[in-house]
Amino acid sequence: MPTRVNVRGLGLASAILAGAIAWPIAPAQAADLMPIKAPPAVAPVYAVDGINAKFDAFGGSVANRPVEGVRGAITAPLSGPYGFQIDLGAGSLDDRAFGNIAGHLFWRDPSRALLGLYVSHTHWDQLGGVHVSQVAGEGELYFGRITLQGVAGVEFGNSVASSTTTTTTIPPGIGVPGVTTTSVFTQGFDVRTRFFDQVNLKYYVTDDWNAYVGHRYQGGLNALALGTEVAIPVTRGIMASGFLEARVGEQDFHGIWGGVRFYFGNDKPLIGRHRSQDPDTYDSLFSLLNNQTQSAGSTSTTIPALPVGPPLCGGIPC
Repeated sequence: MPTRVNVRGLGLASAILAGAIAWPIAPAQAADLMPIKAPPAVAPVYAVDGINAKFDAFGGSVANRPVEGVRGAITAPLSGPYGFQIDLGAGSLDDRAFGNIAGHLFWRDPSRALLGLYVSHTHWDQLGGVHVSQVAGEGELYFGRITLQGVAGVEFGNSVASSTTTTTTIPPGIGVPGVTTTSVFTQGFDVRTRFFDQVNLKYYVTDDWNAYVGHRYQGGLNALALGTEVAIPVTRGIMASGFLEARVGEQDFHGIWGGVRFYFGNDKPLIGRHRSQDPDTYDSLFSLLNNQTQSAGSTSTTIPALPVGPPLCGGIPC
């Protein structure tokens, strides 16, 4: 008998088989056709939020010498996380003029840290001119309201001296020799090549008020530094602050000074300006003063006694 083929049943079976084969393939093809999501954009990091500046005037005493002066700085962004700053300062130390120029070239992530190179040169019009230069690494670390900051490197300079000579004479007498004494007093500054550092541990009590404790090693001497700064907005783009620093250290490594400072740039609280605008400025006057030298010496020359004459009788030789 001829075999009958159930066409309807065969068609249903074929459809079921095709569906079973296509089922695991279809989701994969659908996935291939779905658009790929781009990774979330990463915000660029800028070392400096725009060109900004600061200016301050200060006065006080360092190493028992009066000091007063002005300082200014201009900070500008470079490419992305890089920036630079130029510092300029001038004033009077112990009634002698001084001037300073310094530069900062740095990388910074305002949420984490700063790392850079610092160079400085200071000239003081004393004893014909004494100067010190500094080359150092610069760094800052940010932990919430705490900032650890400083510079550390090498300082070097020149030597100057001045001598004062005085002469005193005790005349001879009869039978008694005299003496001539020459005294020489020499004072100067011998700025040697050595390591230096200036480091602060700073805490922002509020967004516009900080206080810090620090260490200074300048001119071969150590000192403890204590300071504070309080700021208030003045008008759009301008903030004013008052600052004070005191140091207590070895020998004459001590002093206290303060002043007023003005910030010019994008409106931010003090902590924001310090972390996205201007790096700190550092002083170098103690690197000169701590290298002061002095010495004293004398020589004596005997003057022969006057000769003893014949005995006198009533004022005339006997």
